Amino acid sequence: MRALFFFFLATISAIAAQKHYDGYQVFEVNAKDKVSLEVLTKLQNERSDVYDFWTEPRNANRPIDIMVPPAFIKKFVDLMQAFDIDYKVKIADVERIIEANRKERESVLRNKLRSRSGAPRYSLNWESYSDLPVIEEFLTELAALYPNLMTTSVVGQSYEGNNMNLVKISTGGSGKKAIFIDGGFHAREWISPSFVTWVIRELVENYAAHPQYVDNIDWYIMPVVNPDGYRYTFAANGDRLWRKNRRPNDGSACIGTDMNRNFDFHWDEGGSSDLPCAETYNGGAAFSEIESRIIRDTILGIANQTMVYLTVHSYGQYWLTPWGYTADLPANYDQLYDLAVRAVDKLTAVYGTQYTIGSSTNVLYVNTGPSDDWAMGGAGIPYAYTLELRDTGKYGFELPAEYQVYQVKAKDRVSFDVLVKLYNERSDVYDFWTEPRYVDFTTDVMIPPAFTKTFVDVLESFNMEYHIKIDDVQQEIELSRLDIAPPLAPKKALQRSPGTPRYSLDWTSYSDLPAIYEFVNEIAATYPNLVTVTSTGLSYLGNDMPILKISTGGSGKNAIFAEGGNFDYYWNTGGSTSIECGETYHGGAAFSQVEARNVRDAMLSVANQTKVYFSFHSYGQYWLTPWGYTSALPDDYQDLSGSMSPLEDQDKLLDEALSVVKVQALQMKRCLDKRKLMDALKHASTMLGELRTSLLSPKSYYELYMAICDELQHLEMYLLDEFQNGRKVADLYELVQYAGNIIPRLYLLVTVGVVYIKTNEQSRRDILRDLVEMCRGVQHPLRGLFLRNYLLQCTRNLLPDLAENDPLATESYGNVRDAVDFIQLNFSEMNKLWVRMAYQGHSRDKERRERERQELRLLVGTNLVRLAQLDSVDVELYKKVVLPGILEQVVSCRDALAQEYLMECIIQVFPDEVHLDTLHTYLKACAELHTDVKVHVILVALVERLAAYGQRQQALGQPPIPPHIPLFDIFSDQIGNIAQARPEMPSENLVSLQVSLISLAFRCYPEKINLVDKVLESTLVALDKIAVEKVDFDSALGKELNRLLRMPISHYNSLVTLLQLPHFGQVLQRLDFNGRKSVALHLVNNALDNETYITTQEHVDAVLNMLAPLICDQPDQVLTGQDAEDFAEEQNLMARMIHLLAAEDTDLDQQYRMLTSARKQFGAGGARRIPFTLPPLIYEAFKLARKYFDVRQEDELWEKKCEKIFTFCHQCIAALVKAELAELPLRLFLQGALAASQIIFGTHETLAYEFISQAFTLYEEEISDSKAQFAALTLMAASLEKLDCFSEENSAPVRSKCALLASALLRKPDQCRALILVSNLFWSSTTKELEGKPMRDGKKVLECLRKAGKVATECLDPGVQAQLIVELVNVYVHFFHQGNQHITVTHINELISKVRQDLLPQLENSDEKELIERHLGASCEMLRHRRDNPSTTSDTPSYQGIILD
Repeated sequence: MRALFFFFLATISAIAAQKHYDGYQVFEVNAKDKVSLEVLTKLQNERSDVYDFWTEPRNANRPIDIMVPPAFIKKFVDLMQAFDIDYKVKIADVERIIEANRKERESVLRNKLRSRSGAPRYSLNWESYSDLPVIEEFLTELAALYPNLMTTSVVGQSYEGNNMNLVKISTGGSGKKAIFIDGGFHAREWISPSFVTWVIRELVENYAAHPQYVDNIDWYIMPVVNPDGYRYTFAANGDRLWRKNRRPNDGSACIGTDMNRNFDFHWDEGGSSDLPCAETYNGGAAFSEIESRIIRDTILGIANQTMVYLTVHSYGQYWLTPWGYTADLPANYDQLYDLAVRAVDKLTAVYGTQYTIGSSTNVLYVNTGPSDDWAMGGAGIPYAYTLELRDTGKYGFELPAEYQVYQVKAKDRVSFDVLVKLYNERSDVYDFWTEPRYVDFTTDVMIPPAFTKTFVDVLESFNMEYHIKIDDVQQEIELSRLDIAPPLAPKKALQRSPGTPRYSLDWTSYSDLPAIYEFVNEIAATYPNLVTVTSTGLSYLGNDMPILKISTGGSGKNAIFAEGGNFDYYWNTGGSTSIECGETYHGGAAFSQVEARNVRDAMLSVANQTKVYFSFHSYGQYWLTPWGYTSALPDDYQDLSGSMSPLEDQDKLLDEALSVVKVQALQMKRCLDKRKLMDALKHASTMLGELRTSLLSPKSYYELYMAICDELQHLEMYLLDEFQNGRKVADLYELVQYAGNIIPRLYLLVTVGVVYIKTNEQSRRDILRDLVEMCRGVQHPLRGLFLRNYLLQCTRNLLPDLAENDPLATESYGNVRDAVDFIQLNFSEMNKLWVRMAYQGHSRDKERRERERQELRLLVGTNLVRLAQLDSVDVELYKKVVLPGILEQVVSCRDALAQEYLMECIIQVFPDEVHLDTLHTYLKACAELHTDVKVHVILVALVERLAAYGQRQQALGQPPIPPHIPLFDIFSDQIGNIAQARPEMPSENLVSLQVSLISLAFRCYPEKINLVDKVLESTLVALDKIAVEKVDFDSALGKELNRLLRMPISHYNSLVTLLQLPHFGQVLQRLDFNGRKSVALHLVNNALDNETYITTQEHVDAVLNMLAPLICDQPDQVLTGQDAEDFAEEQNLMARMIHLLAAEDTDLDQQYRMLTSARKQFGAGGARRIPFTLPPLIYEAFKLARKYFDVRQEDELWEKKCEKIFTFCHQCIAALVKAELAELPLRLFLQGALAASQIIFGTHETLAYEFISQAFTLYEEEISDSKAQFAALTLMAASLEKLDCFSEENSAPVRSKCALLASALLRKPDQCRALILVSNLFWSSTTKELEGKPMRDGKKVLECLRKAGKVATECLDPGVQAQLIVELVNVYVHFFHQGNQHITVTHINELISKVRQDLLPQLENSDEKELIERHLGASCEMLRHRRDNPSTTSDTPSYQGIILD
């Protein structure tokens, strides 16, 4: 009781002290146009102390949620109405929702205080929100219950000293990918930690239901990353709607930073505030907050294995990808989008919740410094998302537990029966709004919150399809109650014109029956000539059932009957129930209810004239036709349906404009045909007036423009005829002045001017100058760009393209300078219009404007194309006039998009020769461009263009670059100057420029390898300037550096050539482990593909140093598990690489030194690598020993060298033994013995015996598995059989040891077969005394075989015994046929008889028995053939006496 008392006091204190929001309302507003959107933006920027924008004003026609204090509600509503902004109340009382959730939490806490015995399993129950201590208690409880799955740790403490907890969920092991999830960035978003803790519980507690999620993935989860702010929203003196963290801001009374604007990736570039009091305050510096630094360090610690980063927020139902700082999409956006679509589809399939997918900037707004941008761009995590949870603003940040309606579909009979059982037996819990009718029928079921998980578990257990149809039933009821008017109470009347009657109903709210009846009487009294009311009868409770007839009188008219049954048509044939308590009870008999009979009689009374019957119901948004009793359709079903699709706005506007153009063009042509020029010009002017629109997008405007230009050609042709017929130009100029607007007027003036130039060439200079000047009259960017494009297109063949000294270039005609001036002036004006587009309109539309500008860039670039097409522009004119004029305009416009496009345009449209002569001018301009311009892209394009030119020149047999132009030095120096002038240039862009320089050196200076090394040296200098010691392979810089290093590898295709680049290895060392490893793999594959042999010890050392990441562990290597297949593939490549270590055939000593050097480096590879790398070294050593043997006549020390080689091999194999390997070194020892026996020198027998003895020792000490023992014994026996270097003294013990080991095998079948193998040693092997002849010890052979037969008979399984004896039959026959005198026909007969008479009868008919019989049959058939066809040679034994029947 004391606990409850203190709890009560604490609750009262909290209610009294915490900030309240009584009467606060959340409005959803929708700005319909630019003006109203600017009003809302101004409101947010200037009155954020009053109006709390829960969602930011982004663009027109997007809902915005704003919380308004009660004192400002009227003023706010007046403001919305004044600017015609749509609005509605979304949350009528914010405090009411907060209080409801608070009471729910208190109720849960009271239950816990009363009794722990009835408490839930954990501190959390996910039916109410919990404070941080409860969450931490839950994590402790769950970790204690599942210690093998979940561990918790504290990765740091917040500003106020609260723990920042990290949960790891893993089954252990290494090499797994990881997912990182965090929640609670914004304190008031309580649903975020609740969701994240639910994910933790689901992964751990329900591990058995989905083990693949944890077995294959490590999960790192931080449930609350803003613990101070989160606790403050629960605190007695806190604020439920607090957003930021709680660190005070220097120099300000305002507290807190928006942590999701505090990460160091494009920080403070928009979408955040520098004002400490703002909700989106960015902290003043990236990572200024201790909490964001802790998150950063935690993520970086596991970034190499992390594939997905997910940060959970609310609200809005968005699944967002980077980037937040730009509308540009990430390079892997397709993969990001695909994964998000799959996730959202799963959510929608289950819960029906719709999520919007896209990048943050494109879907919402610019947001710089968020965690997801940094996770991808800073930490290198490939998949990063922000998940904005439910809802879309109905509750905002107070998403409650609620009754929900699920839409369920049973997929088979079993699951359908389960639904029926729930419907029949648990109706006290589950409210079926639509009953289960058949398999694949959609059923709506309302579920209480406490039973949601149980219900979902049932659905998933029986594989039913389901999703949430109504996520909060109570909210829907409350909203509908707001629309119920008191009976007959005064209501807001519909706004009608004066004199219009007003009724009891106003259709803005729901009304009770008396009000409806009153309305019926009112409308009948008001319109007696139209409306009559009669009664069809009374209901069971005596309520009248009136029917209205609306008619102007007369007879013979058709009728429509509408009402809004237990009818006698296929009654009770399905879809109803006989249970009186059922919602679909059919009444026991057709027309048993008086109401149904009244409706029937009313319908029958007008049935002869009624053509249409409507019955209005809800819900579902269906328009249903008969039949309900059968799936068959009525005969006239096709007459009952139809559909149409609305056009998109742009398509509709364009179609309307094109229709006007079509009509006016037709009228214009008709007038021209009738020679009514004045009327034709009026129609042309009307047609051109469509180009005045500002509603069309650039793409649609272009289609309209092209259609009009096509039609204007008819007018041009007519005017050309008029000129030729003597009409004066002044007359035409006067006529076109009648155009009422400047747009039509200027288009017509251009058309007239072009026609006049064609007929009077001597005046073209002045006319062109006038036309280009007149076009200044249109300063609207879109309309002006297309007008000037029309001018450029019309004059493209009329420009005076004559040299200045050409006799035809008169003053009135003009010359090429006039053409250049005309195009440059037009280009200058078009560029200004194009740039101006970027600054028109609200900042929120910047991305859209940039996209539109991208679509229009070709219009501006066409001017440069026209300049390049002037034949009279030579190198000198280009250098002195053309290029300076263009560059002046480009540099002065200070627009990044325009500068980048136009600089690339210059590269592409003008010839290579002029670029070579103007490099200094062009590159100097590059250094003066806007800081946002990607200068490296421009320079790379220029280098590529000139490098391709050099290649073409070489193919023609000419020097790639003129000798007087030091192209490489120019680029190298200018790139350095640009880097110095633009210190903000990203490091990866600098390296990209070095890549282009290397490409230039390869293609234009292929013989100068020193230029490549100079580039590598410059790269090192650049890295030193920015103080980069190690470069992350996954970063943009790492990728460019990797590309830089791969280029010389792929170009030279020779590791030896790379060794001539002193700085190659130094640049390589700047990469982190993953980067060096990637380059090393490329080196190895290149060497193998091109068979690049390494011929000296020095080269071996240098090459293996470059390949170090593949040879041994590195200090900066993250020792997490690597995929076993990938590791094996890498090491197999290294094994193949060893075979490329080949000195000249005449320098065998060099080869030995190379192998020794390689052994030192590969030996450091550890137990995982040496099984791959040492065996090929050993085999190369065996080959080297054979080579020494082959040249023994030329080298007196060859025997000693062979001994050293075999000692080297022995040491290598011993290293494998130390690595706790067995089978591999055993094979190598045997191979060593064989190699030593084949090379005859002084100690070769001793060495061979040492190798053999080591193999036997390894067998006895390390190999214990029975299968492995049998396999090893087989190898040893086979190897001994081939050895011919042993004396009898050494050979006998080894043979005996083999026989002994064979007898000691664990499994009887293995013993039997091993003894058979060993028997060959006494027959086929040889010794030095026998001089290579086989031993032929038949007695020993028979002893082995008899022992094998005895072992076979000891097998209890008759099938195994029979199989072994059949194998023995074949062995006996083999030795008998080889002439072993100790083996006779009797032995063979005994074995065959034992199988046939003793063993086969014991076996049941089976595949095993059939196989044994076939095996034995084949052997007997062979014996029969030999018996019946005796050989004539004397040394072949006789098979007479063999009993086969």
